[in-house]
Amino acid sequence: MYLGAIARACGWQARCIDTYLEDDPEQAIREALTEYPADVIGLSALTAEYRSMHRFAAVAREARPEALILAGGAHPSADPEDTAENPAIDAAVIGEGEETLREILACLDAGRDWRDVAGLAYRGAGGGIRRTAPRAYLEDLDQLPLPAWDLTDVDAYSHRRGMSLAGQRRYMPLTTSRGCPYRCTYCHDIQGKRFRAHSPEYVLRMIDDLRQHHDVRDFDITDDIFNFDAERLMAICDGMIVRGDVRFTCPNGIRADRMTSDQAERMAEAGCQYVAIAIETATRRLQKQIRKHLRFDKVQPIIDTFTRHHVFTSGFFMVGFPSETEQELRATIDFALRSKLHAAYFFVVTPFGGTEMHEQVVDTLGQDATVLTGSGMFFRPQKNLSQVPDRRFYRMRRAAYLRFYLDPRRIARIVRAHPRRHNLLQYFATMFFRDAMRIEPGRLLGPLARARGTLRPRPPVEPPVTGLDAGPLQSASRSGSEVTRRRLRLAPQPPPG
Repeated sequence: MYLGAIARACGWQARCIDTYLEDDPEQAIREALTEYPADVIGLSALTAEYRSMHRFAAVAREARPEALILAGGAHPSADPEDTAENPAIDAAVIGEGEETLREILACLDAGRDWRDVAGLAYRGAGGGIRRTAPRAYLEDLDQLPLPAWDLTDVDAYSHRRGMSLAGQRRYMPLTTSRGCPYRCTYCHDIQGKRFRAHSPEYVLRMIDDLRQHHDVRDFDITDDIFNFDAERLMAICDGMIVRGDVRFTCPNGIRADRMTSDQAERMAEAGCQYVAIAIETATRRLQKQIRKHLRFDKVQPIIDTFTRHHVFTSGFFMVGFPSETEQELRATIDFALRSKLHAAYFFVVTPFGGTEMHEQVVDTLGQDATVLTGSGMFFRPQKNLSQVPDRRFYRMRRAAYLRFYLDPRRIARIVRAHPRRHNLLQYFATMFFRDAMRIEPGRLLGPLARARGTLRPRPPVEPPVTGLDAGPLQSASRSGSEVTRRRLRLAPQPPPG
């Protein structure tokens, strides 16, 4: 949405295809590029989507052989060589893309070579991958235009399960800050290790724009660390309280040991319905190993405060760290079971390319990056790196989910606190079948849920005109130009077995 706004500011038109909303993304891409022959096409992908990114690039190249095809986002930024080696992709955009896109479009308008623009990786004429000068991070995020919300189908998203556990509703994601100063070894560095944020005034402008022009009053704040700046957090919450009709979630995880009970209470008063707390491991040795250094004495009181104020609260846990013992694995599971959390995720550790953990694992075990990360859903574990034998490891993980969700007291707390009780069937199906049993719940309970009215069928969606995205897709054309950006969250094929 930011890129679409940038393209429009440069005099280009912007369109977006969101493959999350498409039953057949490749066909949607072909139809879009046939209807609108874009000059510039942008794709974006997470690492879990990288195979889709490459596949979509080939589709786009076939449809528009002469278009400039760019790929950006998390995976191209973390592994630009893998991206730029694809002959269907002209360049990988590394890091933030707004200024890079602005300069590329300016080059195209002026007939100059775009290969001198900073923040790119591309195939050189003589072979090999060449990188241009690094792109500096944006210092003042408030200089960005408001995101072009109209490039996506807000109505369609109201019928989709989002990142949060707040249930289906008419919502939009907001990213109000970039970068995280912590140096956890499993985390990316694509937005830098310095916290940069929109001002409270800009954040409230985004909210007001969506309220007034798109009838959106529910928001998922997807920042890496929304609560890093306590004064800013309180100012945003105060603005929401004044408006009175705003609800929000923090599904990407907050840093609980940076919070106070007063801040948690203010979030609840401001309309926070769901919050995820990133805990990872309950053992100090592993906390030190991954350099998270979470202060456990501050975590439990924050969980208790949120749950006391009926904010649906989940915990993010990671299991399967290199060198993790069965005793340490059990300690993490026991922490979750003792807590008053409404939900828990026991993610299997994935050392994504570009992270310090990936380098450590490759050096120690000699594992190939593709073997370690695969391209499956985040909830489908790729590889157990702990000292616990695989059979025992996965049995303990499954038992953790079963014990967590079959606790009668927890079930009662979930029913009392969930912001949309009509979505509880979907919620329990997702958490129980997908996470505990590793079965896709939609295949089993989708028809039943729709029959009972808990899930609404997907409304017909007009095929978007331009732009591709394995995460996001952009396409642009010059004189009556179109730049298309779309955000893609595919469900890639599960790994073999």
